[in-house]
Amino acid sequence: MASPLYSLGRVAFGQSDYTRAQALHREGLTLSLEMDEKWLIALGLEELGAVVALQGQPGWAARLVGAAEAFREAIGAIPQPAERSNYERGLAYARSQLGEKAFAKALAEGRTMTPEQVLAVQEPVPLPLPTREELPSSPSVKLSVTYPDGLTAREVEVLRLLAQGLTDAQIAELLVIGPCTINSHLTAIYGKIGVSSRAATRYAIGHHLV
Repeated sequence: MASPLYSLGRVAFGQSDYTRAQALHREGLTLSLEMDEKWLIALGLEELGAVVALQGQPGWAARLVGAAEAFREAIGAIPQPAERSNYERGLAYARSQLGEKAFAKALAEGRTMTPEQVLAVQEPVPLPLPTREELPSSPSVKLSVTYPDGLTAREVEVLRLLAQGLTDAQIAELLVIGPCTINSHLTAIYGKIGVSSRAATRYAIGHHLV
């Protein structure tokens, strides 16, 4: 399940939906750690580092990347070129925000940390998010997202998957949550949008959620 989560995270990253991308990469990394899939752990640290850099947390991003570098060296894992696009973009932005000296210091700190330790050092107060001018030739960063009818980000995520034709069980498996949780989300969704399950897909399309 970790690989599909990383793939979905890259899609969200490409759409500038960094909040969703972070959630997906973190879920994938958590699964990788639980299963002790070492190369996926290294990849997850890099993917998470890239996205949190663009969320105004360059220090944490540098530590995540430092931990990933040390982890790759320890297991002899060589990154694939196809995996480096988001990584390089996020890394460049983190470096520009911190400056070379601070970036190098944070990177070195990350190299001394285990994956579990570096996940626990999230910066409490993020810096301002990048603007379009600061990220040339890249999609603009979403400063905030407001969904219709009071839907939460997770509820929209469930609704999108439902509109794509996935069953409740498939949605639960993809989001790594239980069927009961999915049922609770769907009940809340139907109550907020005031439609039945049959009309949920039409609602999602009409509100440009898919």
